[in-house]
Amino acid sequence: MTRYSLGLLLFLLSACAAPPLTGPAPAQDLPTRWQTMGDGAAPDWAGLLDEQLAALQTQALRANRDIAQAALRWQQAQTQAALGDLRLTPNAGLNASGSHALERQGDARHVEVGGVNVPVPGNSGWSRSYGASVSVSYEFDLWQRLAHTNAAQQAQAEAARTDIAAARALIRARVAESYWTLAAIAEQRPLALQQQRINEELLQLITLRVREGKLLPIEIDKAAGALQQARVRLGDLDADARIQANTLALLLDQAPPGSPLPAPRLPGSSLPRWQLPAPAEVLAQRPDVQRARLGVDAALARLKASEAARYPQLSFSASASSGGTAWRDWLAQPLASLAANLSVPLIDWRRLDLQRDISRSELELAALALRDTLHKALAEIEAQASDAERLRQQLDANALRLQEAGRSEALARLRLEVGTVARADWLQTQSALLDAEQGRIQLRLRAWLAQAGLCKALGGAAGADNPGT
Repeated sequence: MTRYSLGLLLFLLSACAAPPLTGPAPAQDLPTRWQTMGDGAAPDWAGLLDEQLAALQTQALRANRDIAQAALRWQQAQTQAALGDLRLTPNAGLNASGSHALERQGDARHVEVGGVNVPVPGNSGWSRSYGASVSVSYEFDLWQRLAHTNAAQQAQAEAARTDIAAARALIRARVAESYWTLAAIAEQRPLALQQQRINEELLQLITLRVREGKLLPIEIDKAAGALQQARVRLGDLDADARIQANTLALLLDQAPPGSPLPAPRLPGSSLPRWQLPAPAEVLAQRPDVQRARLGVDAALARLKASEAARYPQLSFSASASSGGTAWRDWLAQPLASLAANLSVPLIDWRRLDLQRDISRSELELAALALRDTLHKALAEIEAQASDAERLRQQLDANALRLQEAGRSEALARLRLEVGTVARADWLQTQSALLDAEQGRIQLRLRAWLAQAGLCKALGGAAGADNPGT
């Protein structure tokens, strides 16, 4: 009988053997080179930061609540995965019990009193009993069902970790955007204020010349419109400064309004020309791609666990117990047991098939999500790189306009000195020069914001080695 039982067990175990499951193949249609940038080292924040901006980014990374919440979610996922690991270890239990009950001792008697039988109950008393047991159980993970379940939870925990990297990349970019916007506003405001004064003087001079009959009345409306535009621009700059200061204060976990920054400034260096490693290497560093890849790993592990759930499950348990009416009786009445349990869940084939189909659908959905994330990430990086290159070209073109505006203003000033042009004409060329200078600052801001967007699009790859992280 023993040989027959062992033979039947081996037959059942061998009949459940199946080829290992493999995950979906990665996307094979990713390009090997970038369209806009060449191959080389990945960009980082080191060449974009001054000391004040680096300190602000460090402060924001330490104080931001989004990053703190992402870290707590990661710790929670790690704890959940650690609980899952306990399935692979023996499960021990200890139980102690005691009872104190009132029971009757002896049968009831009848006593004849005056010719009448009167029932007399037997003696009653308290009975006590105590017991304790120790048990240990363990399931042999023959088909890696428990291991695959734990692997799925580990992948989910790692997916939670990618939220920290994504939050850090976002916070760094947002701090740089607010800081550089404040710097651009600080550079534009004196120019806008000077332009407003020029337009006020121009309105007075043009009004006077119209009254003298030297200009048409429509020129007054044009001058008033230019003055209104200058005032609106100055008001917009003040409003944007307050908005960006409040945004930066929130990023630094401070109560708005934030304290004014000591002289924020745009980078004075020329725009860097980045080169990137191969697309596959860059995409692998993005937190959203990592999360999607871990989602595939978790779905594949769950599918493997559902396949392993169809196979026989072998577990052992051992227990020792004792009890009695007194503590000294425990050693006199011990009881030990050892049991083995073999279950064959394949009999419940309909439920198992449905569970496997659900897991397979989850794996296919995760694979499609990974592919979609890869393509969107690739398109985002290419778009950010193209935008950065376009703004670089616009800055080069704007330099020519600024140069010509400066020449026109210098020529008009010279002619004013010799008396060949009126003061109003020179003020108009000066206003045009101020307008070109403000346009140059705005283009510089957009170009550096594009650099911040590129670093954000690269995810955790940007700034990994920078002390400011």
